Amino acid sequence: MKIKQSKCWFGDSYLPGDIVGLEPNGWSILEARASQAVFTPHTPRLHWFFIAKYLPGEKDYVIIESIPDGGVRIGRLSWYDGQKYQVFRIAGIDPATGQRIIDEASLFGRRQYGYLSIIKMLPAIIAIEWANWKIHRRLRSVTARDMYIHMSDKGLLCTQLVFDVPKALGIDILLPGDAPLPCAFISAIDAGLLKEVTQQTGRQR
Repeated sequence: MKIKQSKCWFGDSYLPGDIVGLEPNGWSILEARASQAVFTPHTPRLHWFFIAKYLPGEKDYVIIESIPDGGVRIGRLSWYDGQKYQVFRIAGIDPATGQRIIDEASLFGRRQYGYLSIIKMLPAIIAIEWANWKIHRRLRSVTARDMYIHMSDKGLLCTQLVFDVPKALGIDILLPGDAPLPCAFISAIDAGLLKEVTQQTGRQR
């Protein structure tokens, strides 16, 4: 599949169903550094969401995301002006399938944010690190596969939303057994399950 390249984010190069990985700014950078210290593969892109629709009159995109302040919500890509992000397309899908993914995403509306997954993962991470320390006297990086059984479906992390919606249509975007965490998306990219469309920095306000 030929991927259209974009020189500016406000063109119409992105399609419904494309997936955005966003790098944090401000205090969220500390969260990114903590995540990189714990998980492998490392990635600075912590927030993931869908491109839903292009608005040519406004040169903007509608997005669907799950955020701590409200759960699954609709927003605009321009809300992330000034932040670095990459856009990916699910390998092998056509525009009609991308639109089906966005239509399916509407069924996930009003779902709460996945705080319970975070609560469940924290003691699991501590247990993994403690067990490794007792044997090897060092810590080790945690993988998405380590966390698979500790994810909760009582609410959705941003990455869970992006994983669960295609999954509901029988489309797997991550490697089998990987929990939907940012590090799992890097493994999926390396495996060719996600193809990069472009890497951009949003417009400065």
